[in-house]
Amino acid sequence: MRLYLLLGSALLGCSGAPSSEPQNCEPQCPSATSTTGGNPTSATAASTGGTSLTSVTATSAGNTSSTTSGGSVTSAVTATATSTTGTTGNAATSTTSGGSGGTGGATSTSAGDTSATGGGSGGSTNEWHGEVTSVVTEESLSTEYATWKERHVETCSDGSSVVVKDGAVVSEGIAYGMLLAANFDDRALFDGLWQYYGDHVDANGLMNWATSLCESAGDNGANAATDAELDAAMALVQAHARWPDGGYLAFAEDLAGRILSHETDVCDGELVLLPGDAWGGCNDTDTRINPSYFAPGYYRVFAAKFAAQAEQWNQLLEKSHALYASYQAMFPLVPDWDNHPYGDEASLDHYNYDACRTPWRVATDYAWSGDSRSSAFLENVASWVDGNGGIGSPGGKANNSAFNGAFALSGVTDAAKLDAYVSAWLSSGGDDGPYFQGTLRVLYLLVAAGRFPSTL
Repeated sequence: MRLYLLLGSALLGCSGAPSSEPQNCEPQCPSATSTTGGNPTSATAASTGGTSLTSVTATSAGNTSSTTSGGSVTSAVTATATSTTGTTGNAATSTTSGGSGGTGGATSTSAGDTSATGGGSGGSTNEWHGEVTSVVTEESLSTEYATWKERHVETCSDGSSVVVKDGAVVSEGIAYGMLLAANFDDRALFDGLWQYYGDHVDANGLMNWATSLCESAGDNGANAATDAELDAAMALVQAHARWPDGGYLAFAEDLAGRILSHETDVCDGELVLLPGDAWGGCNDTDTRINPSYFAPGYYRVFAAKFAAQAEQWNQLLEKSHALYASYQAMFPLVPDWDNHPYGDEASLDHYNYDACRTPWRVATDYAWSGDSRSSAFLENVASWVDGNGGIGSPGGKANNSAFNGAFALSGVTDAAKLDAYVSAWLSSGGDDGPYFQGTLRVLYLLVAAGRFPSTL
């Protein structure tokens, strides 16, 4: 168990037919008619009720960070304590570090060693319940990020930034890029991506899931995809911990509230996450949900940070784990999509470029909470991997990081297994050139290295 200090800083239509491309799918359905707000027409995109996503007043919610002093670390106090997270969580050793720093970065304590990368503006503690691989170094992470950025990021003429997928832009990529930028202390890229998000929201204040490359600001009617909102909101929380002067936590709270308002449904008396803001769920003609969008680790963070939303996020947390258990009662791997009534479509045939991300989502939850339900899920996945050829292309699945990296994270509950899995993944020789697997590769490495903080 480890603890980290964060210093300062394919197309799927309504028919459900997947693309022939080896990429994940996003919803593209007829746009919903808006009864509030209006279409954004300027660089500061309008959201529901006419409120701009980029004009929310920052609040003081959450943990505050210590101040900087001359751009260098001026003090540090380390204390060790033992705590238990939740009724189903595992005990974790917590190290709390204080101090102030220069321009972003992360300081970690691992197996008695302390290493620093840059400085930061204050800090907040983060318990890490998962194992941390010895295979990935800080230098190799920096190289991975630089390579990813060179391959997949472009700057638009208006100063915003995009992550490019096949010559276009998807909201998922914007959000993945925000997560990476926040965790690699790249504020200029973070702000550029967040600008593009805000310039392309729909009537609900959520980014349209697909745009052309550097498309002009406005609502193109494509509607939103929920995984992007969740990742963007979490990135904003992480950005606040790193750069507390940016008002990012207020943006995160606003976005989290919009997810609850427009991308959830009550099915069989329980709150369920929808795949987007215009379709899906038990009260629509298309009843699908996407289990790879579930982000139980994020739900814990949002519940802790945003008190008025806590009950709903906790409901989604419990429902997610219940559905995971239902799927694994049939097969160790969850399906790409599921139709109401939910929980009975798991099979190898249904585990593809959406579902492949699920071990990453669950590994993040385990690393942040130590929840025994997450460890059981991951151990079931690991057992399946071991019994089906190991990391590389188990079960005949594609040999790239979208699959191999996520399978490797199923070893986060066991140090020796995690190192063996990560080594096998990085030497598997798969094609990580395309946007999807190339981007997930770096996100997965952050979790394997224990460099993806909850900020709690």
